[in-house]
Order: sequence, then C-alpha cells, then structure tokens
Amino acid sequence: MHIFRLFVTAGPSHPTHLAGVPFDAICMVDSSDTDQARHKASDRLAELGWASVIFKDTILLPPAPDVSGLNQVMLDAYRNAKDLGVSLIVYPEPSGAA
Repeated sequence: MHIFRLFVTAGPSHPTHLAGVPFDAICMVDSSDTDQARHKASDRLAELGWASVIFKDTILLPPAPDVSGLNQVMLDAYRNAKDLGVSLIVYPEPSGAA
C-alpha cells in the first residue's frame, strides 16, 4: 500500500469541486510498486474529474501494517483502497488558505 500526499486540481467535469481550484489530498493505492501506484492513482483521479495531480510525498507501508493507530478517516480510506484499489481524502480548504 502506497500513501501519497498530493495537490489535486478539479477539472470542469468534477461533480463537487470548482474547476481550477487546487486542494491538498491524500491518496492510498493498494500496490507495492511505486510507478504502478502512481499510474493507478492518476488514472482513477482523472476518472473522478480531477484535472491535475502533483505528487508531493510517498510512503510505502509494509505488507501487513498495524492500522490500529489510524483515525477513522484514514482507516476508512485504507479499507477503501484495499477494497477498490484507490482511495482519496481531499482536505476541505484549498491549498494556501489561511
């Protein structure tokens, strides 16, 4: 499982976010290969209406991580990534907001 910290920018077809507005986000991808995980994340985020993705940081979790310390949002995202392959958490404020 890879966890990426990224900037995502909504495209014109995004159902809930204004086009052109960048957001901080965390993306989890159920893949141990970094290049494959980035590709899966980019493809899925494009399908969801995100126009651009900038990868900032990457963490590769061990095969059976202890997730007991994760908060509920992160735990839900982890489970969704295990079930669906990719999950995304978008922070509610645009990047650079005070």
